[in-house]
Amino acid sequence: MTSNRPSGRPSSGGSVPPTSRRSARQQRLANREANRTINRAGTRGGGGSNGQILLYTVIAVVVAAVVVGGALLLTSGSKPKQPLGTPNPPVGSFITPTSVTASGRTLGNANAPHTIDIYEDFQCPNCWIFTHDIEPQIIANYVATGKAKLVYHDLLVIDYGTGGTESLDAANAARCAEDQGMFWPYHDWLFANQYSEGSGAFTKDRLKTIGQMVGIQDLTKFNSCVDNGTHNGDVQSESSGSGFNSTPTIVIDGGTPLDSYDYATVSAALDSALGISPSPSVGASASASASPAPSGSSAPSASVSASSAQSASASPATSPSAKPS
Repeated sequence: MTSNRPSGRPSSGGSVPPTSRRSARQQRLANREANRTINRAGTRGGGGSNGQILLYTVIAVVVAAVVVGGALLLTSGSKPKQPLGTPNPPVGSFITPTSVTASGRTLGNANAPHTIDIYEDFQCPNCWIFTHDIEPQIIANYVATGKAKLVYHDLLVIDYGTGGTESLDAANAARCAEDQGMFWPYHDWLFANQYSEGSGAFTKDRLKTIGQMVGIQDLTKFNSCVDNGTHNGDVQSESSGSGFNSTPTIVIDGGTPLDSYDYATVSAALDSALGISPSPSVGASASASASPAPSGSSAPSASVSASSAQSASASPATSPSAKPS
């Protein structure tokens, strides 16, 4: 599902980090000044021994500056990622009810009169919020009661900002799990183990470990599917073909995407516009908090707000509703 944490860091994949650009500029300036100094020293030295000593000294300083500058360029581009521990099992609101009928990426009765299409990125922080805080209420009030079915769709936005492939790899792995009837359990594990974008949470090795922990029957088939990116083309086709560029995007009955993905907006659309009333057994007041605007991506860049992501992240050891960080 889509992440309910704002996203807002326009950047293009593969771009040179700002620190590297500054280091390169400083090195060019240093080299230019050193060349001027060499020229002045050569003019004043006039071939004398003192002039030669000065000239050699300046050259040594320039060489040292080049070496140090090169080292800065090599080390400033990126920092090593901190190793992640064993994936955490989903708890609480991250668990899709097994009592609700599921088929593939559709949750609920296939013949339900209304459809809630959800477009998400497994790395999207706003989707994390939607999955944890809002989706359980939608499932309880509308899906479990047979009034609507929920359909998950892939919409890649985070990879554009990080320059990586973790969103694509995670979406492919979820479809590999779907091949064995395990999409929703695997979906729950992915969101329960979402870290910051491009953190290494969804490397192929980690995705295969999650598959084992989920209990996928044919791990050989699943692992091969993950390694080979078997469903990459399907994921990319659905993502680009949707015409949307922000996550989560919520569409009801094929209409116009909702302006927001908070529970009040979704339930109002279902109740007022479509005439669906929520089950009286589950109060809508449980979701009083409004959600921020969806994570946006103007291809080829995606935006992610770190401040909102921080507000929704905490150690899973301290709270079952906390996102690992």
